Amino acid sequence: MGLVSIGLAVWMMIDKKGAGDLATVASLFVGIASLLSALVDLFRQEPAPTDPCAYADDLAHTLRTQWLGEAEARRLRDPRVLPLTWTTTSRPVIDESWPSDSGARIIRVRMDGRLDGRFDDATAQLADGYTRLPDGRLVVIGEPGAGKTVLAMLLTLGLLDSRAPDGPVPVLLPAASWDPVRERLDDWIVRTLALPYYSGREEIPRTLLTHGLLLPVLDGLDEIPESARRSAIRGINQAIGGERPVVVTCRANEYEDLIRGGAPTLRRAPVVEVSSVSTEDVIRYLEDVDWPAGTTWGRVFAQLRAQPDGPLGAALSTPLMVTSARLVHERGGGDPGELLDPGRFDCRYAVEDHLMRQLVNAAYAPDPADAPERGESRWSAEQAREWLTFLACYLHDHRERDLAWWQMSERLLSRWAGPLVGIGVGGTVALAGVAAVMIWGTGGSGARNLGLAALISGAGCALVSMLVWYATAGRPPGRLSFTFAGSLMRLRRGFGSGVALAAIFVLPVLASAAVVNSLAMRGFAVVELYCEMLLAAVWLAIVIGLALAAHNGLNAPPARAAQTGPHTALAQDRRSAVTGALLAGVVVGLVGLPGWYAGMLSGAVLPRLLTGGMGWPGEGRVPPLAKRELTALRETFNDDLLAIIGLVVLAAVVFAVQVLLTRAWPRFLLVRAVLALRGRLPWSLMAFLADARRRELLRQSGGVYQFRHIRLQESLVGESASPARSPSPQPNAVRRRAVLAAGAAAAAGAITAGARVVPRDMSLRVFDGPGDPITGVAFRPLHGHTLVCTVAIGSSWQWCCRSGQRRSLKGLRVPAPVTFHPDGRLLTVDEDPVRVLGRQDDFLLSDLKHLPEGEPDPGRDKYTMLALDAKRGRLLGAYGPYPLNLRSEDIGEGDVGLWHVGSDGRVTQPVSAELEQDLLPFASLALLSDGRVAVLSLMNEVWRFELPEFTGGTRMLPTDRPDGLAGTARAIAVSPYDGSIALAGSRGSALWRYEGQDRVPTPLTPASALAFSPRARLLATGDDSGLVRLWRSDIHDDDPHVLTGHTGAITAMDFSPDGTRLATAGADGTVRLWDMRRFDK
Repeated sequence: MGLVSIGLAVWMMIDKKGAGDLATVASLFVGIASLLSALVDLFRQEPAPTDPCAYADDLAHTLRTQWLGEAEARRLRDPRVLPLTWTTTSRPVIDESWPSDSGARIIRVRMDGRLDGRFDDATAQLADGYTRLPDGRLVVIGEPGAGKTVLAMLLTLGLLDSRAPDGPVPVLLPAASWDPVRERLDDWIVRTLALPYYSGREEIPRTLLTHGLLLPVLDGLDEIPESARRSAIRGINQAIGGERPVVVTCRANEYEDLIRGGAPTLRRAPVVEVSSVSTEDVIRYLEDVDWPAGTTWGRVFAQLRAQPDGPLGAALSTPLMVTSARLVHERGGGDPGELLDPGRFDCRYAVEDHLMRQLVNAAYAPDPADAPERGESRWSAEQAREWLTFLACYLHDHRERDLAWWQMSERLLSRWAGPLVGIGVGGTVALAGVAAVMIWGTGGSGARNLGLAALISGAGCALVSMLVWYATAGRPPGRLSFTFAGSLMRLRRGFGSGVALAAIFVLPVLASAAVVNSLAMRGFAVVELYCEMLLAAVWLAIVIGLALAAHNGLNAPPARAAQTGPHTALAQDRRSAVTGALLAGVVVGLVGLPGWYAGMLSGAVLPRLLTGGMGWPGEGRVPPLAKRELTALRETFNDDLLAIIGLVVLAAVVFAVQVLLTRAWPRFLLVRAVLALRGRLPWSLMAFLADARRRELLRQSGGVYQFRHIRLQESLVGESASPARSPSPQPNAVRRRAVLAAGAAAAAGAITAGARVVPRDMSLRVFDGPGDPITGVAFRPLHGHTLVCTVAIGSSWQWCCRSGQRRSLKGLRVPAPVTFHPDGRLLTVDEDPVRVLGRQDDFLLSDLKHLPEGEPDPGRDKYTMLALDAKRGRLLGAYGPYPLNLRSEDIGEGDVGLWHVGSDGRVTQPVSAELEQDLLPFASLALLSDGRVAVLSLMNEVWRFELPEFTGGTRMLPTDRPDGLAGTARAIAVSPYDGSIALAGSRGSALWRYEGQDRVPTPLTPASALAFSPRARLLATGDDSGLVRLWRSDIHDDDPHVLTGHTGAITAMDFSPDGTRLATAGADGTVRLWDMRRFDK
């Protein structure tokens, strides 16, 4: 800032006239800087540190609300609950070697208990018994379905109700998602809590864990793969150390086998075992149910009392099977006496399998009591069974119990989903661009170029969408959250992510362009083009960074835990995704086009700074360059405001779609639609899952669903004849390979496209222009190594082909045609008032006033064609609007002027004439060796006139329409060597050569410029694609030599006086020199 202030002070002292304006502008920027500084201070403020106990209180309130709702969904708050009994286990699984604080060994702690009665009393009883443990550690074991999970949930609720304000928060966590081999227990606890309650942000859970405010209740240690269970016990012991409390549940046999196999016991933790439900408790529970008509349990009760250890008694010894039997016969009706058939049910597992198979049919059967809160089911039992079986197989294939909706797209969609999504997005962009060109385009080659740009943009969007799809797979859901405090860090993080993301895409393209340009082209124009690409890419990265910064600003760390469920998580992610994408799209729409303009302008300024102002005189300053770039930007859209708005909206929408693709909600919509169309799942998937939970087939754990028990999931898997899909053994490796393959495809595509777009430069030397079309080129007689070129912006240059030196013809600042007197003097027609100038070393030799007929019409104030008959001292000029390029819209007006040129180079008063109206408009003229003039009309006719009176107009060729000439006529040339005539057309050209006394036509390719060699039977043509072709003019030549190097249309060409060099001017802003010595024969 000090350097800027000193610079401004010096400027104001030097430029006193502009000091006031400068001070005003400077004060404006100072005000803006002050405002920005205040905003930065506001955004920089970090949120005040919150007391960890306040975080704990907030989490405890959220968890209590969640688990109370789940208890009600499982009917645990009903007046009559199936009793649960537990005792201290007699199995050898207790840590009996850990000393107490007094030094004595802890042998056993009696933990016998029973839950029976009111729900609140049961939870309070559990919490009271747990608080009596000296170390707060407990292991609960039992048979499958014995009620371990229910006991853990009731214990969690009891501890939440009795929790002191600064006490630890019990958190019930399913252990099935923990991989103890690869992840520490503390990290897993933090991650598992952060995902559903804190939008994936780990700051608050880690703070709670660090301050000892979490009491983990790990449910289902047996659901961890058997090979990792020993590591799980070891990891728990390592994490809890000697002070932290923990509760663990596990199947009894699995836990005993684990300890007997050499795994360490859980230190200082008593082990209680949930007992089987007694026969009388089962009978009392089932007697309290209002059974439908025809359902009687008398025979079953008698069998249970008579044989409590029989197949039926053993099966109904767990709460899972008792409640399953109640659900099957309460909703499905039927005679439970069928369970007594010894032929069908010869063991407990046969009874259990039968009840599991009947659960789905019973849950979706009509309610005999016609309960109004249930209503009629939207889905039949057959549909529900098919869909639930598919979900069970999906979870089984991925060794999961949690049905997380945000993971389904990554696991269930085809690996070709990314390319298909990319094709869909890219195709939409391409169609929108082509439609915009058709609606707002001007037609012609400009429209074709814009259409091609739309197709290329669509292809680029397809590739970007594919990369985004693979790179952001598996992202968990988020929620909308914004605070000013700490937002500067979030904005900075989002900006860095955006810049890095843009760099991933643009760096391969820039590297490819650098390689292609260094191999295929050279010169200042190439450097400028690459600098414009580089700086445009930099500004593109800045725009994307700003957009993602705004998007990330809405992702503030949550200040409190959120009560979450699958529906809530989906709704929150939808709001967050849509809001963030819209904001990012708006930012791109607002700053995208200014950023593009800034990049192009910076790219034009940078090479001039690096080369000390190299380029065209007067164009190293910023204002002319800024005007040039702005004009180019406006001409790109033909000054059409609607076209500009359309592009801005399209860019904003495309970027918003790319941001949406990173979120879980749109991916879930896609996988749901795909699976629904295939009949695997219903369209209203979330409603179906909520209904299945209400029917007690599913349960909810945080933001995910689970089957009510693993036995139901396994039963459905066993009924399926075909799995949902084979799991991917290495999804991360597959994703990395896909991203790398897509990146390699991008780089290869850029290199290939660059190699195809930029031709190999076969020229001898290159004269670089400022990027504007060069419209004329001519060799100087007696100096075959010097030529003059004129530029569309109105400047003229002289270039020495040997030394490479060039200098500006400062007296000529209009895009006028030029020719040379035989003594080397330059002849040209300057701007209005019309005058002919003869120049020698930039000194004016002649200056003749405008034509005798008066001032020219406003629309026809430039001569566009000039020809010199040095032998007869005649200078012929054609009068018409000046063409910026040799396209079909370049139409001459028909007026001609004739000057007599003396041997000293001075010119006399001109004679003007107007040719016959039949020729109007005409495209080109050429002087013949016999002193007459040949005129080519835009109607593809060639006429010959006598000079100097312009009389005796006759058709010059045998046919009215010369064979081979097609499209719009552009140019005519006459060979000084043998008198052959060449005609250039936009869709076809022609060469008329002599065979004896007759002229014979030879069709040629379309051309925009022509030139004959003065020393050989050789014709050079150039076309709109930048190709130069060399034809033999003495035979029918079907295989011309093709020279490449230009990247734009050829606008003019000329042979050196000795025929050894060919100079070609192009719309790409260059003049290229070609060696003709190997073609002169």
